[in-house]
Amino acid sequence: MTKASPILIAKHHPIERMPENELAIVRRFLFDGIRGLDEMHDRRWHRIWSRIIKADVGEVFHFESLVDRSGPFHRRHMALEQRLFDRQERWGKLAHLRNWLKAGAGWGDYELVKGRMKFVPRSTSYEACSDDEMREVHESMLAFLRTPLAQHRLWPHLTSSQRFDMLEGIVEPPEQDVAA
Repeated sequence: MTKASPILIAKHHPIERMPENELAIVRRFLFDGIRGLDEMHDRRWHRIWSRIIKADVGEVFHFESLVDRSGPFHRRHMALEQRLFDRQERWGKLAHLRNWLKAGAGWGDYELVKGRMKFVPRSTSYEACSDDEMREVHESMLAFLRTPLAQHRLWPHLTSSQRFDMLEGIVEPPEQDVAA
C-alpha cells in the first residue's frame, strides 16, 4: 500500500467576490470537467467545494492524495544511490551511505536516544513514503550532493572540479536508464 500525500490548502480570497464570468469558468471546470465516479462521489465532490466556497479567508483544508509510487522513478533513484556507492570509498555499506544522504536531505527526525539527541532517518519504503515525498527527498538529496561539503566528504582526495565532474557523471543516468 502506498502512503497518502497530505495537501494543506487555505482560502486566500473571497470567491464570492469574483466576477460572475470568471466564477462561471471555475464552476464549469470543477463540476463539468471533473466529476465523481458515481452519484455518491459526485455529491462528495460538490460538498467539499461548497465548504471551500463558504469558508472564511484563512480557513485551512486538509486533503490526501493517494498516488502509486512510480516504479521507474524509484528504480532510477535506487540506481543513482548504487552508482554513488560504487564510486566512493567512505562507506562500506550502502545502507550507511543511504542514511548519510537522508541526513543531508533532512529526511528524518531528531529523537532522544540514550539521553542524547540523535538524527534518525525516515524510511523511503513504499509503505512509509508517498510518491510526492520520494520525489521531494530525491531532489533534496541531489541538492545536498551538489554542496562542496558533501562532495569533499565523498572524495577528499580529488580537487573541487574533479569532485564536481565525478558527481555529475554519477547523477547523469546511463543511456539504458533514460528509456525507463
